[in-house]
Amino acid sequence: MDNIKLGRIGEETAAEILRSKGFQILQKNYKCSMGEVDIIAAKGSLISFIEVKTRQSRAYGRPCESVGKDKQKHIKNAAVCYLKEMEKKGYVPGRVSFDVMEITAEHITAAF
Repeated sequence: MDNIKLGRIGEETAAEILRSKGFQILQKNYKCSMGEVDIIAAKGSLISFIEVKTRQSRAYGRPCESVGKDKQKHIKNAAVCYLKEMEKKGYVPGRVSFDVMEITAEHITAAF
């Protein structure tokens, strides 16, 4: 399976997990000139900007370890763009969170 398809599956899985936890998905794959965010979700007064990392194994470490300083900066910049857009519409969140969701689809052969 190619990385793009795996990433899409991971993002859909992450969205379902978030919904099951009571989050409302506000936007998927939000892009602006400053960056992008995989999922923007809200629960009560909290708005979460979520980077989804999907891997087929942990051979190269945990998926979240690939979210470095540059990626974090792009996500934060995109969040500012999004919040400015929402502020124009009258929406102001009470709290903001920057999250990473790890999705690992590992096939363990001969497990028992």
